[in-house]
Amino acid sequence: MRLYFYRGKSPNFGDELNHYLLPKVFPGLFNDDPSAMMLGIGSVLFDHHPAGVVKVVFGSGYGGYTAPPVLDETWDIFCVRGDFTARTLGLDPSYSVGDSGILIYDYRNPTRTKQHKFSFIPHWESLERGCWKEACRLANVHFIDPTAPVPEVLHAIEASEVVLTEAMHGAIVADALRVPWVPILPFSKAHHVKWNDWASALDVDLRPRPIRASSVQEQLVRWGRSGRRLDGVTGLRRRFLQTLDRRMTERAAESLAMLTNVTPSLSSDESIERAVGRLNERACAILKKYAPHIQR
Repeated sequence: MRLYFYRGKSPNFGDELNHYLLPKVFPGLFNDDPSAMMLGIGSVLFDHHPAGVVKVVFGSGYGGYTAPPVLDETWDIFCVRGDFTARTLGLDPSYSVGDSGILIYDYRNPTRTKQHKFSFIPHWESLERGCWKEACRLANVHFIDPTAPVPEVLHAIEASEVVLTEAMHGAIVADALRVPWVPILPFSKAHHVKWNDWASALDVDLRPRPIRASSVQEQLVRWGRSGRRLDGVTGLRRRFLQTLDRRMTERAAESLAMLTNVTPSLSSDESIERAVGRLNERACAILKKYAPHIQR
């Protein structure tokens, strides 16, 4: 079967984690066979997947970006990301197992040397519109680029004592790697529901913290407007906006520094081990059904 995952104009750590992790979980399963596809890490339970293709669901979530999919005989659901996804799709609560990215737990390096007291992972859209690398420098917080190659991001997370993250999979992976994390409220409200969906499967009391915008474009997004309207601005207006951007970056850095004083979150050992165990059980069931010759 094919491994499906979302890929936008920029690589995104959470989505690219599919290509890095799931071939380890399902060795030898993926090929170019168009008759079946796996929906794994991410909010990829859309309403527009091909009608005639078998859709194997393993820890995916519904993000509200489209109407919920209408489930028929082509949907083979083994588990979903959390309670919200299960309710929305009309599934029994037992299907709420956890985001499949949690299985990075099985590949962690507990002896990794800690190099950074605090690290920050912005959402890739915030990285595109904001000035977070500079804000991190000003706040003395290590910057982790969510568009960097997956091994690089994993190494940086494990090398951190605490991760501040606006990227949901920054929190998911940090938690699975047993690195305490501070959730930062995404600027785009469209992303909020996903966090609670994932957290419900791990019994995490999610308390995301707000943070200041690091640029004019980010602030426009917060107000529900497009930052693209700044394209092509020249002259005095451009210089004014550049000055405003610098001030906003400084204030974002101050906000980021304040978040280093927040008590971080971490799911209990019992919760993470329960989720990992259930995900591995579902993975074995998928292999037994679709590739019985493959041993795991």
